[in-house]
Amino acid sequence: MKRERALLLLANVLRALDEGQAEWPMSLVTELYVFGSFARGALEPHDVDVDVELKPDWRWSTYFANCLAKGRDPNAPLKRTLTGGKRGCQFQFNFHERADFSMTLLWHKGDTLQAALERLHAIQPDPTAGRAPREAMLPELEGLDQWIPLAFRETLANAVSSQAITIERYVLTEGTIASAHVREHLLYRWQVTSPLYRAASAVITDWQTRGIDPGQGHLHGRDIRDRDTPYFAGFSLRYFNAIPACLTEYGGLEWLEVIHPTRTKPLDALRIRPHDRSRLDQASWA
Repeated sequence: MKRERALLLLANVLRALDEGQAEWPMSLVTELYVFGSFARGALEPHDVDVDVELKPDWRWSTYFANCLAKGRDPNAPLKRTLTGGKRGCQFQFNFHERADFSMTLLWHKGDTLQAALERLHAIQPDPTAGRAPREAMLPELEGLDQWIPLAFRETLANAVSSQAITIERYVLTEGTIASAHVREHLLYRWQVTSPLYRAASAVITDWQTRGIDPGQGHLHGRDIRDRDTPYFAGFSLRYFNAIPACLTEYGGLEWLEVIHPTRTKPLDALRIRPHDRSRLDQASWA
């Protein structure tokens, strides 16, 4: 899009934020940042990257948990309110502390609309601005870097280069779950419309296809049946720090990580296997 259109989109976002401060959940927003190519001054950014920082209250936490259980996007109402339904903005929520790049503050709770608009227009165009280079990028991580923090990418890159682990990337697909016990396990934990249920179903399908008994799996923090589980799987890097222990101390043969579970988009996954357990045991892990 042209930079002029991006400016208009962001100005409308700021106006919507200013007007909605008295209403829940807009009242939970504490800061708003812009980042990516627009913030660097690109004349034709692909889209506008926006980070919305929230301070959750009890009502939001309850609502958030219910949405996840039902497979809904809890941030959808905020997105609609901020954009008025117009396309062109890509939102992150409470991403500022996890980002491995700089962001430009546009609005802080208590600021006037005028102050926010002045910050927006103070971002100068730069004809030479392009996509920022990404650090610690293995070929298997290309296109997934927005979901994998820099510290995690560095950890994986170092573990691969030291030959402590191997990584294989592929896309998981859903299928029919053969075991009634496994089906009950998934239904007990997640709604069938949840992205996590879909990711779990795809993991189970992958194990079945390869002749692995899902009852020997440890799925996103829980054993499915057996206590000795050589097969591990996780979603959204929640249990990333447990990978070395699971593949060494607990005798794991592999860790299957679904990077960003979604309801409809491809389920990109990384299969992490121990290559040298002694090196993995000594590896510095994020």
